[in-house]
Amino acid sequence: MTDSERFWEGDVNEAVLEEWKAETTPFERVKEVLLVTTSFQYAKSVAERARVSEPSARKHLNALVDAGFAEADDTGQGTMYKRSRETIAMRRIRELHSELTKDELVEGIRDLKGKIKTYHEKYDVTNPDDLAIELDADDGTGWAALSRWRALEENLKLAQAALSLYDFDPDREHDDAIRSDGTSRGAFAIETGDLSA
Repeated sequence: MTDSERFWEGDVNEAVLEEWKAETTPFERVKEVLLVTTSFQYAKSVAERARVSEPSARKHLNALVDAGFAEADDTGQGTMYKRSRETIAMRRIRELHSELTKDELVEGIRDLKGKIKTYHEKYDVTNPDDLAIELDADDGTGWAALSRWRALEENLKLAQAALSLYDFDPDREHDDAIRSDGTSRGAFAIETGDLSA
């Protein structure tokens, strides 16, 4: 039997985990685990999955909360953590921006708006919440349509945000936020004098 014909007799999962530990830092592992954590978990659970100590997980989770990647909930019996909604939205926006051209995003937005319009017309309401109020509890078709409509609305917002990145120039925005005396007036501040143009 040649070396290539022999079967490895170890635990594949453990080997993969050991390789993951060797190639990543504790912080990277905690962040990876956090990004797939959709419901609140205690640091102990995250630590076990990330193969780090509980104090280390708690320290890194708190840093991720401070950076906006995680949400924390103090239960009175300890703090629980999960990924933040904003992190997932920003990741999806970046993916759309990098995967699609500006023209493809514009076409996608047009298509999404067309599909949303069909729900407006079919149900004669302005938004999914209005439809939810009108639906009967046993209207399976209506509730399925409501779910699809909400998904379309969410995808539209993400696509619009991704499209806006094509025209975003952070250096220009920064320059506009600086007053002539050198002090900052904030990224969204507009002086009344600017409105006369």
